[in-house]
Amino acid sequence: MRNIWNIILISILAVGFANAQDNPKTVEYRELLKLKIDENRFEFGWLPNSYRKTPCFRDYTENDIQTELVDPKTDSVFYKSSEPKRNGLVIVPSNIKIDKKNKIFQITGKINGGWESVIPFEFEIYIGHRTDTISNITLSPNLHGDVYFNGQKVDSTIVVDTVPAFYLSDFQKFEAYRGEENMENSKYKEMLFDISAVIDEKSILVFGLSSRYAEIFEIGKLLIE
Repeated sequence: MRNIWNIILISILAVGFANAQDNPKTVEYRELLKLKIDENRFEFGWLPNSYRKTPCFRDYTENDIQTELVDPKTDSVFYKSSEPKRNGLVIVPSNIKIDKKNKIFQITGKINGGWESVIPFEFEIYIGHRTDTISNITLSPNLHGDVYFNGQKVDSTIVVDTVPAFYLSDFQKFEAYRGEENMENSKYKEMLFDISAVIDEKSILVFGLSSRYAEIFEIGKLLIE
């Protein structure tokens, strides 16, 4: 009789262990930060010739191109390019989980670093696969004045440099949304996100916004750690 009870007990423990293995595992924020890459480098954009179809992120941090926009009537410079130091986005997760068996990644939280009047639609949040490439920087004539590059007038579109870049494939897009808390005391609500997606070992998570550095995480590594 004792042997039967032992077998039942072992079976219950085995089932409980198997179920525990299937449950999503909580991931600490510090563990996610270990998967963060390319901090304060890449800015959001689109792959050329695929308007608003393929997300592409470019690294302008080493670029020092200077251009001038000149009033043709007075020969006065009314705009001179200078690449300002961008602010970086910062995500503050409230919950992170990984289900290794079903390869489901979940994360909720808020996004900091956008300008005060930013709206949810302006955030570009993706999970996908990264392909590294290079991107051309081009200059074209301007209807508002004469464009000069290195002291020479630009009469047609020219390539002036290349920068590191990467684009996403097999991607899923996610939306930011406004939080409801403390709305009566604040002109703008917090920007929140709630993401759940099937991933693989090559998946990356990217938070982008125009004129801001992107946050990039190699979340696929959670499946193999």
